[in-house]
Amino acid sequence: MTAEQVTAFPLRAAQQMKNNDAVCRNIHTSAFASSWVRAKHALIGNPETEKVMEQLLVFRQRSHDRVFAKTMLEIESKQAEEGGLTSASAAGSQSLSSDIDANLKGTSTEDAVAVFNEIFSKDEEWGMESGVVFDINVYALDFMHGTTDAGGQGLQAVGEGARAGAAAGGVASRTDADADVVGADLMEQRSWALAKVRHYTTLSGWQAHLEASATPLALYNMAKDRHLAYYREVTRKMVGLSKVPVESLHPEARALVDVPSEDVTPQESLEHVAAALVAGKKDADVRKEQLVLSSANRIYEEKLTEVAQIRKELEGALEHHELASKGLVGTAVADAERNVEIHLTLLRDKISEGNLFANEAYLTDGAVNHAVQGLQIGKQIRQTAAQGGDAITENMADALKEIHRHGKTLGEAAFKSGKYLFRLADAAKNAGVRDGLVIKTYALGDMISNRIKKTDYSKPGVKRPEGKGDPHELASAAAVRAKFGSDVTSPEQLAEMVQKVGGLAMSQISALEPDELGRPVLKPVKRD
Repeated sequence: MTAEQVTAFPLRAAQQMKNNDAVCRNIHTSAFASSWVRAKHALIGNPETEKVMEQLLVFRQRSHDRVFAKTMLEIESKQAEEGGLTSASAAGSQSLSSDIDANLKGTSTEDAVAVFNEIFSKDEEWGMESGVVFDINVYALDFMHGTTDAGGQGLQAVGEGARAGAAAGGVASRTDADADVVGADLMEQRSWALAKVRHYTTLSGWQAHLEASATPLALYNMAKDRHLAYYREVTRKMVGLSKVPVESLHPEARALVDVPSEDVTPQESLEHVAAALVAGKKDADVRKEQLVLSSANRIYEEKLTEVAQIRKELEGALEHHELASKGLVGTAVADAERNVEIHLTLLRDKISEGNLFANEAYLTDGAVNHAVQGLQIGKQIRQTAAQGGDAITENMADALKEIHRHGKTLGEAAFKSGKYLFRLADAAKNAGVRDGLVIKTYALGDMISNRIKKTDYSKPGVKRPEGKGDPHELASAAAVRAKFGSDVTSPEQLAEMVQKVGGLAMSQISALEPDELGRPVLKPVKRD
């Protein structure tokens, strides 16, 4: 069955797909080349074809549940104790265009990611990544460990490594002797957030942000080096998996294997390399996405083995810390504390590095807990100035990513970046930024991510926006015009506005003294 046949007779196709995985799979494979991107573009925007998309969503959920169950059994069979994989919270909305972000929980999530990916590709016989087929992204345990009011200073996210003197965990020491470790952790977290910005901005845009945000030179160099290492690791993995000799590529593509172009974003450069590696093959657009995602996923799985090893070493450091705090070993408590914090800093740094390769993931503690604990779950957690800055920086980068990726129209760019606009402005407000541009961006992001995205325009009585296309995108474009008028009329102007908000907010964070960055002084403001 072709895409044209599905869209010509959508109600018949939808009826045949109900509770029939074989039909769903046949349609997804033959009509859309097993590409979720193709399916969305072909089906969303017309009430009748959206009935087919609804059946694909149900099919996707059944597949995800089955693969997760198989993964849990596989992990349990490999270890003596239970708890290796206990759950997979799936964040995301129920809209037709939403993805599934499965955050795994348990003691062996680092192993479970690779097992899940292999079961999906081989056992389920897709031969592709779940991100391509269903827009399903699977993540190991990172910085989400719940919340606590330990110490009576207000609700805050729990960090890894809870211990005597630091019930909330994390790199929490305030002793002068450990100031270097705490400072290193703050620098490393911010550098990863900046590395993400670099990936989704041109060289001139990147430099403009660094100037606007008053980023220190040492931090600039750290982020630049880390991003380049990431870029080269992905491009070289793509070359290896494609089995295409670098020498056979066009000179322009060959040069991009080592260094991204200065004229476009590194992500666009990376995709240019991938396109060159699959050129001339059937369904080249799908093959390109598959090559990029499979390369990043294989590297992510490799990084997770390092994360698991550091976690194991941290467990030993925490056990020794407990003995030291009880006076049962000859080690001074201060020395045991420093050892724990060094291991925590190494672990947090490696988690952030690994998450850079995970599809659609946040990289830093601040961004993860601001989005999940603070906004998705709705807890009014308190964050440090540094964590707030990381949330600002990452959400700016993610908004730019979505705008560049979905920049055909203003409506598409605004709808896809809406939740990041909201999170960017929310984090900026939490940091005390009250500029009019931030307030308008907050209101726009709130409208798109919390209202428009949750509106089911297929329901009787719900008025669809005028125009042809996805009603959510049409409504998002109207929301932008209502808030910004002639100042923002294109995806390019929307991106400029995002960078202005991010630079403005981060300039205030950069002006803080080093000791102020680590203080838990920020309290989220109640939503307007």
